[in-house]
This record gives sequence, structure tokens and C-alpha cells, in this order.
Amino acid sequence: MSSKQPVIVKISGLCGIFSPIVAFVCISFAIYHSDWYTWTGNWLSDLGGIPGETPIWASRGIASVIFNSGLIIAGVMGMVFASNIRKIRMLNTRLGRIGTLFLILDMFALCAVGIFPETTGNMHTLVALIFFVLVALSLLTIGTAVRKSSGKTLGWFVTLLGAITLCSFPFLFIPQPWGSNAVIEMFPIVSISAFAIVFGIGLLIDKVEIIQPYI
Repeated sequence: MSSKQPVIVKISGLCGIFSPIVAFVCISFAIYHSDWYTWTGNWLSDLGGIPGETPIWASRGIASVIFNSGLIIAGVMGMVFASNIRKIRMLNTRLGRIGTLFLILDMFALCAVGIFPETTGNMHTLVALIFFVLVALSLLTIGTAVRKSSGKTLGWFVTLLGAITLCSFPFLFIPQPWGSNAVIEMFPIVSISAFAIVFGIGLLIDKVEIIQPYI
């Protein structure tokens, strides 16, 4: 492994680390400005606006602006990260490339959740569902690819995150307060965030082997 990774690798690592941080900070600020919000009585997306409200991207004032813009920024950073982890040697397989493609599409879907808040109706529901499904698909696929390579422990860790996400899906359709709320949404969100931070740190401090030359 090269002792000096290309600058784009370092940038990708930073994006992997800070994408979840940006998302969580913006979610926290949005909640702070929403005294009506509860974790068991609302979806996270309610912070971006409720169906039928206007204006589309700022129906709940500063809370909606912070929430929606935060998801878009986090998604863009996530796409930079996801686009470059395909060069990790452990993921340089057919399965690994499929997994990283799922991850890129997942980050694109995260942007779309911010671009199409709940105020847009069915479009938001579609992109949000795609986001959650792709979280599970990307984690399970990447985890399997890493396990088949040299990273058994890391692979099982990523697979576990994917399994946790998959197991949370039924609760998205169970009535409140046990389901259909922000608490349930946090399982896939925390899972993909943990993955991004771990792999982001790996890229940043040269703990994962990159295919050379990096193109």
C-alpha cells in the first residue's frame, strides 16, 4: 500500500466522515427549532415540511430550510465518498462494484429527499423509500464483498449494519408509537453513517489498500 495516498482519497475520506456529521447537526438544529416535534409521533421528514404546506422548501420556516439543505449537502458529500471507495482493493470485485453502485445511488436518493420534501407528496415518499432500501442493499452487498476478501471482521461488521437496517423495515409500516416514526428511521441512518465514518477514517489514515495507480 502506498504510504502517500492521492489527495482525492483523503478528500473522499473526509467526505465519508463529515457527511453523517453534517446530516445529524442539521437534523438537531431543525429539531431545536421545532417545539412541536416528537421522536415517536413524527417522521424525520416532517421537519422538512408537511404535505400540503407551502412554500415547498421552507414550509416550517428555518427548521425546514436547515433540514432540507442539510440532507442535500450530506448527500453530495456522500456521493463523493461513495464514488471513490470503489478503488479500495477489497471492493475491486464484481460484487464490490455492485455494492458501491448501490451506495452512490443511495447518496443520490438522500439528496433527492432534501430536494423533494414531504410537501411534494408522493415524490418524497418514493425517494425516501428508495433511500432506505438502498441502505440495506449497499451494506449487505459491500459487507459480503469485504468478507470474501481479506477483511472478515470488517465484512461482518458491515453485514451486521445491513441486517439491522433490513430488520427495521417492518417497523416502518407498524402504527405509532411502536413504528412509523423517527426512532425507527434512525436504525438505517445510523447504520449507513457508521459505515461511512469507519471507511472514511480508513481512507483518511491509509488503513485500506487503494488500487494503484489511482485514476
